[in-house]
Amino acid sequence: MKRVVSIGLAALIAIAFLAAPASAGKVKHPSELKFHDLDLTTPQYEELEFENGMTGFFIEDHEVPVVSIQMILSTSRAPKEKGGLGELATWTIRNGGSAEWPGDRINQELEFVAASIESRSQGRSANVYVDCLKKDLGLCLEILGEILVRPAFPEDKIELRRETMLENIRRENDEPRRVAYREFRRILYGEHPKAWHQTEETVGSLTRDDLVAYHEAYFRPNNAIIAVSGDLTREELVEALDGAFAEWEPGPVEIEPEPEMVVEYVPSIHYAYKDMNQAMIIIGHLGMNSRDENRVAVQLMNFILGGGSFTSRITQKVRTDEGLAYAAYSQYGADPWTLGAFAASSQTRSDASGRAIQLIVDLIREMRDDGPTEDEVERAKDTYINNHAFEYESKQGVVQRLARLRWEGRPLDTPQRDFEMLADLSREDIMQAAAEYLHPDGLKILVVGDQSTFDQPLSNFGDVVSIELE
Repeated sequence: MKRVVSIGLAALIAIAFLAAPASAGKVKHPSELKFHDLDLTTPQYEELEFENGMTGFFIEDHEVPVVSIQMILSTSRAPKEKGGLGELATWTIRNGGSAEWPGDRINQELEFVAASIESRSQGRSANVYVDCLKKDLGLCLEILGEILVRPAFPEDKIELRRETMLENIRRENDEPRRVAYREFRRILYGEHPKAWHQTEETVGSLTRDDLVAYHEAYFRPNNAIIAVSGDLTREELVEALDGAFAEWEPGPVEIEPEPEMVVEYVPSIHYAYKDMNQAMIIIGHLGMNSRDENRVAVQLMNFILGGGSFTSRITQKVRTDEGLAYAAYSQYGADPWTLGAFAASSQTRSDASGRAIQLIVDLIREMRDDGPTEDEVERAKDTYINNHAFEYESKQGVVQRLARLRWEGRPLDTPQRDFEMLADLSREDIMQAAAEYLHPDGLKILVVGDQSTFDQPLSNFGDVVSIELE
């Protein structure tokens, strides 16, 4: 797949001007400049397999003497009454350390050598990250092996993190954007686990035994996918990992599937009061699954609608033409296990909230009914490819993307195939995607703000459901 890439026109013009003698004549207009066709070449990678069941990917990179590691471990969603379990457990695994390597000692050693080891929970996975100089890889892997195999879960560290999480929950309603997206998930997903949210009660109920059980259930090498790039050979890496994880034993791992999701597109209007002179608006409906064969056409459609920054329709109309908001955009989310969310968002003046809502709804409807123009499609394809092409030059990015694809159970060549599909998309393809995947008659509208200052009643858009913030 080859496409023309438009990059750095101003810089190229400047270079041409400086390099050319006065007698060379007038500099060409940018439209006359020619560029080499884009040739995407993914760095060569090697697959890894270990006797303990761990798999992964590796790319040698000798440009600088550093090593980067990411490890993905699949997890089930915590029960609703245990919200926050993954966050508390993964943080304590790293910051609580082990008996041999307590968390404070880890921090001191890593700070001295300018290295980092982090762990965090994200949805249905636990993720561990290591970044260090090559000379310090042995030290970092020794620490990593300790916390993966023998985490101590000290009570003082558990309580330290619990208090931080509780304070974040107490302050959550101070941030309109966090409030809006939390409540929008609840509106969109209903009783599905994707709508669950940690609360003071769920975090307060977590015990050390819960954390130990979480570790024992998921922190197994046969449940781990590792992505490594850096200044070492495959032989050096395998020897180092075998040594660090010699005592990490495989075991049974059970991952609960996501429940079936009720798919419906029923319009509704929701309002949450907050004393502020702006309105936080989210408008959308259920999104798509990552394996959907039309995902590329839908992503390009959304790029034109609201995902393409200043070139997108929503940004252009709401921000630039009408001056109603600093930011206005849309995203069409995909989820590998269930469905993501389509959401158009804007934070605008209270006295322009109704106008902003109507503009966004109208733009969604226009895209569904009429689709994009030929010029929009070609410009979006060029911009989208230019924005993503150089991701293939990052060796760290390549191995981490491969690890994530394996974790999701998707083909490893998905990005390449998606680029090829993108190059072949026509206006008719985007029109068909818009007609099938946009549902302007089934939009959920949420507004956070003070309705007494709105330019029009929200009831103009339908029956309003009020939300009492906790």
